[in-house]
Amino acid sequence: MRVRNWVLARIERVQHGFALLLGALGVAILTGGDKWMESQILLWLPDAWVNLTVGI
Repeated sequence: MRVRNWVLARIERVQHGFALLLGALGVAILTGGDKWMESQILLWLPDAWVNLTVGI
């Protein structure tokens, strides 16, 4: 309930944050930066998690 009240009190900022996130993600996809981010995340994750998600 506290989180809901926090979001409702700051809904405009939350919406702007999501818009910026989606815009940045779109630019990353168009420029190929998403592949770099994916490789960095895969290096950071434990091998068991990577094997679990790739092996499915």
